[in-house]
Amino acid sequence: MSIPFNVVAKINPQKKTQPKKYYATAHSSGEVTIRKMAKQIAEITTVSMPDVIATLESLVMIIPRHIEEGAIVRLGELGSLRISLSSEGCDTEEEVNASKIKKAKYIFTPGSELQETLKVLKYSKVKKAASPAPEQV
Repeated sequence: MSIPFNVVAKINPQKKTQPKKYYATAHSSGEVTIRKMAKQIAEITTVSMPDVIATLESLVMIIPRHIEEGAIVRLGELGSLRISLSSEGCDTEEEVNASKIKKAKYIFTPGSELQETLKVLKYSKVKKAASPAPEQV
């Protein structure tokens, strides 16, 4: 299988007068639900689908507790989660305090097995749909 991609024209925001350049962007073929993945996990393990869902939901409840303590959450070969902060810049170290923090976000770092899959991906360009013919009056 190959990863489908679209072609998108973009303007360079720093050089708006230059012509657009074309870039490949990943094309989504849809979504997969946690329920579907739980069913697939149940098919290849001895764990039932409701148990898989309960375990994953519990993980979602537990991860924020450890993040709030400042921990990096390691998820085995899946990867790890950590927090990244965006803050206002200050002239001195003393000026920096919690009120200067503007945003926090999760950073996911894939594990080595997931990273390896990126090295062997194949790609295929998505064909554009034909434009509809103009209506005859």
